[in-house]
Amino acid sequence: MPIGSLRLRNEWLAIISLAVVTIGIWCRVLSTEQPTFRAVFLDVGQGDCAYLRSPSGRVVLIDGGGTPGESPDDMVGLRVVAPFLRREAVNRIDVMVLTHPHDDHVEGLIPVLRDFRVGMVLDSANPDGSESYQRFRAMVRARGIPYRRAVRGQVVDFGDGVRARVLHPPSVRLAGTEDDVNDNSVVMRFTCGKYALLMTGDAGEDAESDILGSGASVRSDVLKVAHHGSESATSDDWLDSVQPRLAVISVSKGNPFGHPSGPVLKRLSARHVKIYRTDRNGAVALEIVPGQRGVHVSPAVRDASGVQ
Repeated sequence: MPIGSLRLRNEWLAIISLAVVTIGIWCRVLSTEQPTFRAVFLDVGQGDCAYLRSPSGRVVLIDGGGTPGESPDDMVGLRVVAPFLRREAVNRIDVMVLTHPHDDHVEGLIPVLRDFRVGMVLDSANPDGSESYQRFRAMVRARGIPYRRAVRGQVVDFGDGVRARVLHPPSVRLAGTEDDVNDNSVVMRFTCGKYALLMTGDAGEDAESDILGSGASVRSDVLKVAHHGSESATSDDWLDSVQPRLAVISVSKGNPFGHPSGPVLKRLSARHVKIYRTDRNGAVALEIVPGQRGVHVSPAVRDASGVQ
């Protein structure tokens, strides 16, 4: 074969290779999704569990669901929460938040503590916790996980545009309320750019009044409705201050408590708040893309506003 032909073939191979590499790079650039702040409210029945992922991949898990009387080997944490985290390729939970020590919030966190790395636990540290809560605390100690009592004013900055501020409980816990354990729930407001998400645990009206009285900013685009839509929370004053566009209610179908209550649904509907419920929608997934308008709800999730 003539030398001239060999050189020509080599030049064409170099050009073709460069074109393939260039196309590959552009395909990767064009196909890369924009970083988002993602929140998924898992369907854990009559309980709460929310997974938050910041644009840089920081993971927050708030509560873990649970059913009183279940054995540790038959928890919603094993059946729902842990499998979800594995599907999300989570290898570390940066912050685990327990809003308060009731079984329907704490039980599902126990197998997660056992099977996943956890960077820090943030807890209301209420002394009136259940047996499951005592197991939870013992496991945190046994694994040497940094533990912090949540107190109003604390801030967690994820360094990627997402910040979380603890709005409740105060340093001196509320006492003499209708339910002191619920009313000392950890309440946190997450911000990403100009958008905000408000997580409320089972905080009731006494907690709401205390937060509003503190002067803290509560206005949020998304409200996790407190106490599964119980009539003892989500007051008119609270909603007028929060001004949510979307509300998520974590609740089980046919629960014996009548949650969510009719008055709460009416208060939300009267303000034209879009309502999403885990008993009717299953898991509710939301995304905020920095620099874009609005909060995006997964297309698979149906707006349950006005559905009674």
